[in-house]
Amino acid sequence: MADKTNVIEWPRRGEDDIMWAYPHTDIRFGSQVVVREYEACVFMRDGKVYDVFLPGRHVITTANVPMLTGAFNKLAGYGETPFKVDIVFVSLRQHRGKFGLNMRMPMSKTYLAWMTEVQTYGEFYFKIDDPVVFLTQLAGGLSEVSSVDVSAFVRNFFVQGSIQELSRHDVITVQTKLQDVTVKLRATLMEQFRNRGLNLLEAKFGGFTFPYLEKLEKEDPTYGVPLMAAMQSGQSDKALDIIKIVESMRGIGQSSGAGIGAGLVGIPYLFGQGGAPGAPPVYGGTAPQGAAPSAPALSIEDRLLKLKDLLDKGLISEEEYQEKRKKYLEEL
Repeated sequence: MADKTNVIEWPRRGEDDIMWAYPHTDIRFGSQVVVREYEACVFMRDGKVYDVFLPGRHVITTANVPMLTGAFNKLAGYGETPFKVDIVFVSLRQHRGKFGLNMRMPMSKTYLAWMTEVQTYGEFYFKIDDPVVFLTQLAGGLSEVSSVDVSAFVRNFFVQGSIQELSRHDVITVQTKLQDVTVKLRATLMEQFRNRGLNLLEAKFGGFTFPYLEKLEKEDPTYGVPLMAAMQSGQSDKALDIIKIVESMRGIGQSSGAGIGAGLVGIPYLFGQGGAPGAPPVYGGTAPQGAAPSAPALSIEDRLLKLKDLLDKGLISEEEYQEKRKKYLEEL
């Protein structure tokens, strides 16, 4: 805790520090407030901002804090000293934040029930443009909030805004129009930051990944590679057809545990767990892991019909068909 003196300043400010609350609230007229470059000093009481000091050395008098002294004239008598006030220093430098998010997204707008996991990460740069708006709308409880808490709050605010905007899109769109999606996402976030006294200078996304689909591509390339290719080319109908084929193959034991049934969850809303459409999960947290219901065992007749259907579509060879057909018939 800073020692109580007649000189009020932000001691030992670090490059990553966003704000600092002076630990004493009894202030005397005649005290000096030292505000360094890239700082602002805000006088508050009961959550209301009264005066803001910009860089320089200021002596607290009834002349240079008219709003403050006018308020306390009504509260405690004109010129009373010491008077009680919260003093908060805010850094106006550029700051960097890192983020990571995990959410579920529909494969395409045509098939909203087919959901898969989406992950992205990156960093963003921001600075405080309006300390008054920032403190009154975001910080709150200033004497009990550390710079680390405020950094986490800003990061979570960024993640929440990202999830809300991304929930308007689908996997196919993200794959085929990634630049357009990220440009719109940045514009939306910039506006949200501006409304809270912040300036979002840049947001860099390290790319979007689809864990379950990439797992399918690696473990079962016969179907995984065409699926990713269809997604990247925007062929949503073809992508969904491949997914259905994979599910059919798993049902008759032809797919080597591709895992797509666990990665794609048939639910009519965006984030699972009974949430309303577009409702974001906990900031930066992991999206709920829905488990696909296990498919009922198929009869031999059903498996033969599915096998013949795959042959007719040219998805398996005649040799594969005959080999598997013989196996099924031996089970009778």
